Amino acid sequence: MSRFSRVVTCSVPVAVGALLLSTAVSGAQPSEEARTQAGITALQSIKKSLTPAERKQSSQLVIEKRLRADKGLAGKLSEYRTGLGVSDAGTVAVDIKGAGQSLVDAVKAAGGTVRYASPTGALRADLPLNAVDAIAGRGDVTEVKAAAQAMTWNESAPQNRGQAAAKQAAAALQVAEGDKAHGADTARTKYGVTGAGQKVCVLSDGVKSLKASQTAGELPAVDVLAGQAGSGDEGTAMLEIIHDMAPGAALGFATAFTSEQSFADNIRALRTTGKCTIIVDDVSYFDESPFQDGPVAQAVNDVTAAGVLYFSSAGNSGNLTDGTSGYYEGDFRGSSSKISGITGTPHDFDPSGTTQLYNALSPGSLGRYVTLFWSDPWGKATSDYDLFILNSSGSVVASSEGAQNGTQNPYEIAQVPASGSGFKVAVVKYSGADRFIALNVIRGRFVASGSLKAFSTNGVTSGHSAAVNAFSVAATPAAGAFGRALETGDPANPAGPYPGLFTSASKWERFTSDGLRHQFYNPDGSVITPGNVSSTGGATRNKPDITAADGVATSVSGFQPFFGTSAAAPSAAAIAALLLQGKPTATPAQIRSALTSTAIDLGAPGFDPVTGAGVIMTGPALAALGVAPK
Repeated sequence: MSRFSRVVTCSVPVAVGALLLSTAVSGAQPSEEARTQAGITALQSIKKSLTPAERKQSSQLVIEKRLRADKGLAGKLSEYRTGLGVSDAGTVAVDIKGAGQSLVDAVKAAGGTVRYASPTGALRADLPLNAVDAIAGRGDVTEVKAAAQAMTWNESAPQNRGQAAAKQAAAALQVAEGDKAHGADTARTKYGVTGAGQKVCVLSDGVKSLKASQTAGELPAVDVLAGQAGSGDEGTAMLEIIHDMAPGAALGFATAFTSEQSFADNIRALRTTGKCTIIVDDVSYFDESPFQDGPVAQAVNDVTAAGVLYFSSAGNSGNLTDGTSGYYEGDFRGSSSKISGITGTPHDFDPSGTTQLYNALSPGSLGRYVTLFWSDPWGKATSDYDLFILNSSGSVVASSEGAQNGTQNPYEIAQVPASGSGFKVAVVKYSGADRFIALNVIRGRFVASGSLKAFSTNGVTSGHSAAVNAFSVAATPAAGAFGRALETGDPANPAGPYPGLFTSASKWERFTSDGLRHQFYNPDGSVITPGNVSSTGGATRNKPDITAADGVATSVSGFQPFFGTSAAAPSAAAIAALLLQGKPTATPAQIRSALTSTAIDLGAPGFDPVTGAGVIMTGPALAALGVAPK
């Protein structure tokens, strides 16, 4: 009998129930180990009793339903939260794999609302929680999961907004400091380039204040794909950066926030319908695989194969060099020190021989999401790994433990509680083979805590930003660096070059995400090194590729100045527009060579996993292309 079809009638196994009962009778509090054992075993009992429809669902959906239906289980897991957003009307945002009008009709008949239906076979919908089982049970549905979340890579810096206000008072129009720091202003005059003849298109959250920016003279006409204006305003700020540096370029926009598949569809539409020659985004979906090109990365592959230059934010999740990383990857190392009473083997984070089953989270990680990937092919995972978040007393407060038996993704996600302290994460191999794993507390940190050491690695840049022909862009401050105190301490805040040019003494932002990017599978799911999906197999991509300016002025509220790799990526895209006007016949490979060969090297000599080739400079890159001064 399959372990997935075995029915468990009690939500907490007898041994654990007896343990908790004995401590209650004696008046003693359960030990930390007993709390951990009780929590994990209770959650595993759910996993062992999954129905066929529930095997198609993400664990958050299943557990939320079970907790609402079983008060006894809810009592045993009183500190546990799924992190699933359930509306007052009882609906949840879900992504459904399946296509056809009959599925759309079924979602609507169940009381759901379809937000987006892709021709490729993916729906984003708001669905009543009590209707999830019925939709998942359909034969034309392969997966129903909590809607994949997206984020942009900006950093808010309220302490610097007074500086921006002073600049606004002193000038009628905002001009991004990166224009001078990258030498774009002098290059436009020397080489007679403005980006004319090129169309630079942005993918971000939205362009809420687009009309206001146009009225103020900050932006010209922008070609927004029909129905794709989105919400939010980061797209407007990115467009302003591009227009400052490449004022002759035509501009376009589409939102990337409707759904992950919509993001991929819009990338392709910007090339075909929008006629964009350069595309830039600052968006990442939490479930983009670090080990294989997913839907968005494959869309990037399609447009770059057609000759489009694609730029994407490397991310703001920190780097190992600065001690700001919240990322860990490496071969799974099963511990001989088991968590008593649970199914499976916990990962040992400590390679020195001293067992450590947990990695502690920083205070700044509250409310952050933690993701776990492993090196099985996407949609075909046969090894089953689970993720648990525990509090200081050992209670399991969040988890992700989907069932992987050959048709699911090698992916789990859980949210750290928004309050409390002493949180830590554990990874358990429920069944299957040892794999290479990637654990990421998104924009959080791993820290030493009590007897626990902190284990972090480089390599957090991933997803479509790491697509082979994309330009993954790191950040360096054009003016003052981002001055946020970090758990590891904030050194002297290095000034940017403004009003001068970048030099080899310039410093990257401490939050900028690092590479390298390890890949195990080709986009079609075929393995790169058959028989070896460990640290010694696969292939490595040198990401990020380049570095560009952030901390620049815009007129958009909340982006004054604009920090993050979200600002760096459009700075780089604007420079590319100047290069393409200078030499319209240049191939993508020639543009890449011109940018990287003339970049100002930062950090370790040559390519490095924080800044790539270094800071790109406009004039030297134009000269490398053979563009003659006017």
